[in-house]
Amino acid sequence: MALNRQLWIAIASVMVIAFISSLAISFQSARAYFEEQLNLKNIDNANTLALSLSQVEKDPVLIELMIAAQFDTGHYQRIELNDPDGGVIAARTRSADHVDDVPDWFAELAALRVDAGIAQVQDGWKQFGTLHVESLTGFALEALWDTTVELFAWFLGIAVVLGLLGSVVLKSLTRPLDDVVRQAEAIGNQRFITTPEPWTLEFRRVVKAMNVLTGRVRRMLAAERSRLDEMRQRLQRDALTGVGNRNRFNDVLTALLADDDANRQHGLYLIRVVDLADINRDLGHQETDALLRQITTRINAVVERYKEHFTDEHIARLNGSDFAVILTDLLDIDPIAKELEAEMQEIASTQVGDTPIRLALSADTFGPEQDRAAIMVQLDDLLARAEHEQKTCLARSTSENSAVLLHGNDAWRAILRSAIHERTIHTTHFPYQRLEGGLIHREAMVRLKKDGQTWTAGQFLPWARRLGLLAELDLVIFEKELAQLASDSAASPIALNLSIETLLDESTRNRLMSLLATYETLATSVWIEIAEKAVVHHPAAFSEFCEAATPRGYAVGIEQAGHRLMDIETLHELGLAYLKLDRSLTADLTGAESNRNYLRGITGMAHSIGLIVIADGIRSSEDLITVGELGFDGASGPALNP
Repeated sequence: MALNRQLWIAIASVMVIAFISSLAISFQSARAYFEEQLNLKNIDNANTLALSLSQVEKDPVLIELMIAAQFDTGHYQRIELNDPDGGVIAARTRSADHVDDVPDWFAELAALRVDAGIAQVQDGWKQFGTLHVESLTGFALEALWDTTVELFAWFLGIAVVLGLLGSVVLKSLTRPLDDVVRQAEAIGNQRFITTPEPWTLEFRRVVKAMNVLTGRVRRMLAAERSRLDEMRQRLQRDALTGVGNRNRFNDVLTALLADDDANRQHGLYLIRVVDLADINRDLGHQETDALLRQITTRINAVVERYKEHFTDEHIARLNGSDFAVILTDLLDIDPIAKELEAEMQEIASTQVGDTPIRLALSADTFGPEQDRAAIMVQLDDLLARAEHEQKTCLARSTSENSAVLLHGNDAWRAILRSAIHERTIHTTHFPYQRLEGGLIHREAMVRLKKDGQTWTAGQFLPWARRLGLLAELDLVIFEKELAQLASDSAASPIALNLSIETLLDESTRNRLMSLLATYETLATSVWIEIAEKAVVHHPAAFSEFCEAATPRGYAVGIEQAGHRLMDIETLHELGLAYLKLDRSLTADLTGAESNRNYLRGITGMAHSIGLIVIADGIRSSEDLITVGELGFDGASGPALNP
């Protein structure tokens, strides 16, 4: 039972006991008062009547008349005159009166016990008789009932007022308790948040202890993030320009070529500063460095302008003069290629020294399962052709990828809207296993059926993103997967990918949360993951989603993680369940020890706040052993599912 309820029951019990006690005491006091007053009245009336009788002749008729006259005033139940031997001289009696306005149970409970008034009647110097006078108790009983009802009304009114005041005071006193409970639940869900310390001493001590714990976790994570960021910069970043280095480029390219979806298409651009050594001698070291940084800035600007056309960008400096740009899920390389060419021509036009500045560019598409050497040879050949032109220009491949030519904008819009309306989207599932054995979940990979064909995510999701239909696709997938899970009680847990577009659109976000509320009983079997890039760019939307989903029991995680975890400052407050590291981080597990140390640091930091860490795309048994040694909890790939 909740503490608030227990406190209210305790206060209510005390008030009821006090109310009943006060009413009982008041009732007994009032009854005693009425009994005392009636007894005094009986004695006074008996003495008065006895005195009157003593002064008149003792004629039986006269005595009878006087007693009858006194009795008929209506305030007596019995007047009786007895001779010294006990015989009745004269008597008037009335049966016990019944008061209509007084309930029988109260009359029985509050029956007044009043002794009769007794007085002696004299005849000269002799005793004539003894007079007994008893007053009616009905009037007193009715007055006692009215008094009791009035007391009850007053006590009840006061109790209600005190109850309301008590509720307000209790709510004020226990309001900090709600914050304590929320913080405790948050810590239990791996959300290390702080709350203001309440003024109540006991609550303040509890909150202070939990705030201290949160502070320690926060400082520990800050130190670990700083260490990992420094390691990442050293391992994967070019010190001069801040973009990725050759190792980073190789890891990304290896991971993309090993992708399970053979229909994905990516764009690859190479940019070379021709005769960089001559430029360096002419301009000097500092000016040359400034030139290289300017080239990086222009590349970033172009990529930012076209960010809706691809999923992820990877910019790297391969050596002193060469830059590479990989854009995943890119449908058409030409618009960005032309923009890059224009930007590089503008840089070349601002020549400072005697040596002309020329930049050569090449562009091509590639996909999974292509030969790495063939891709690079093709781009190098295109780059050589661009250099041969003796000016800043671009050379691109003339081959066209079928994914681009499959349909145009209007056709894809019609196909996707039809699929959303007719629910022709379905999924296949890829298992993620715990390293010690057992299934973590099955990740749902979306597929689309149309005219007897089945298209993979790599063929239609880039178009859905460009056409603004990703959020609608997410809702269809969630509806179908949750309904399927509800219909099969023996189904294993599933993982569903969620695009940030769904959370940024208020309508689809509300529909999603309504759907999750409907299937809340399945929450422990549903894992929801969002790409790290989306979390970094839209932290508020992701945090709001976590606050709504994790208390319901849904496991929320970050996929393609590991490159920018250090930029998520509130990682310890989100209540996440897992991290699924980007496969480019595990592409070269047999390489330098420093790369393995970086992965070991990520798993250690994640475990410190209760997250499990999953490796993606593990292909060999040797790599599987290595990820276990590095602290990973689970993995996927051919090594686990040959």
